[in-house]
Amino acid sequence: MTDYLRYRIPIRTRLTLWYLFLMAVTFILFAVYLLARFQNGLISALDTSLKITVSKTIAAMDEEDLIETGKLTFDNVGQPQPETVKFAMRVISSQGMLWDTYGAAQNESLWGTGREGYSTQSDKDSGEEWRTYSQSILDTNGQIIGFVQAAQSLDDVLLTMQELRSQLLFGIPLLLLFAGFGGYLLSNRALHPIQKITQTAQEISARDLSRRLEYQGPQDEIGRLAHTFDQMLERLQSAFEHERRFTSDAAHELRTPLTILKGQIEVTLNRPRNSSDYEMKLQELLVQVERLIRLSNALLFMSRSDHNELSLNKASLNLKELLDVIVEQFQPIAHEKGVTMHMQIPNHLPVYGDTDQLTRLFVNLLDNAVKYTPADGLINMEAWNSQGEIQATIHNSGAGISAQHLPHMFERFYRVDADRSSQSGGTGLGLSIAREIVRLHGGKISISSEAGNGVKLTVSLPVNTSSTRSH
Repeated sequence: MTDYLRYRIPIRTRLTLWYLFLMAVTFILFAVYLLARFQNGLISALDTSLKITVSKTIAAMDEEDLIETGKLTFDNVGQPQPETVKFAMRVISSQGMLWDTYGAAQNESLWGTGREGYSTQSDKDSGEEWRTYSQSILDTNGQIIGFVQAAQSLDDVLLTMQELRSQLLFGIPLLLLFAGFGGYLLSNRALHPIQKITQTAQEISARDLSRRLEYQGPQDEIGRLAHTFDQMLERLQSAFEHERRFTSDAAHELRTPLTILKGQIEVTLNRPRNSSDYEMKLQELLVQVERLIRLSNALLFMSRSDHNELSLNKASLNLKELLDVIVEQFQPIAHEKGVTMHMQIPNHLPVYGDTDQLTRLFVNLLDNAVKYTPADGLINMEAWNSQGEIQATIHNSGAGISAQHLPHMFERFYRVDADRSSQSGGTGLGLSIAREIVRLHGGKISISSEAGNGVKLTVSLPVNTSSTRSH
């Protein structure tokens, strides 16, 4: 039942109920405090009045009456108060003998047993409560010769308290009613942006992520929530557009070699051919299959990278030895094209990384360099240890890349010259893969180019400090 109410009752209603509960507790505690303080105040005022009356009465008494008559009386005090006032006084001896009285009530139970101070007594006959005060009478020697006692009915005090309680019992529910109505309006107003967030979220779909809240209110908790929601939509829209472009480009890249494969197979099947013709066609088909494999591997790598599924098997290695092997593999290709490759790398460059991924990194970079370096061109590769990191550069001669293309060179499937890339068999993912590998190793990669001065790629990788110390 509790879970049902928690999830079924709207939050504005729950806020209002909690607000009313806290208000009710506050009002009740305040009412109890007010009643107690007010009652104490009335009784305190009554006590003061009784004390003043008794003190004045004692001051007006004549001690000669005690000598002449053997008792003290109220004869010289003045006329007693009317009986309707419900006030009584009496004077008694130190032994408790009654000397004189006046007032409406003289029941013995009214006065109690105390001799000094205040007390609250109940009249056994009427059941009324009275407030009494007793004060001693002293002779010239300071000896107690008697007591003057005064009693005042508490009916007026009790009636006043009853009236106050009635007003509070009527007023508190009325105040709670207005507070609940106001609290509901305030909570409804405060939660209105959340209603808009909910409505906007319901209208958003994978095909339309352009909706925004555009909240213009104060930057409180609701404002920050609305702003965060808009930022989340921006990220989602960017991610969806990225996925759409990636899917579209991947489909386009896959379609090209598949179309070529289909066309060559159909041409081959159109008429009988000799074995040499079939062998030549199979060689052409093999080129396209290899292109498909490279593209599939590249797409698989990027997909795993996007989902943080790539794991690196890092180990200490010498970058010099790794680059020697890679450059040796590209030397025949470069020589066939008439491209000269120079390498200036010290004998020991300690790096902590994944051998396979670092091999893939520099293979991609050298492959691009060889592909886009013109005949009789030059590729210069350098590496060195610089302030705690390994710097490696690959600089190839050629026309270079215009400044407008440089910021996009690491984007997926981005090509400066689509026709040239297609002819060279490139996938448009080489630099994107290189950037991901460098990022996974905690490094940086950058590209620069000047007109007529080729392209320069710079890779920064962390140094294997333990290896450096051992050497």
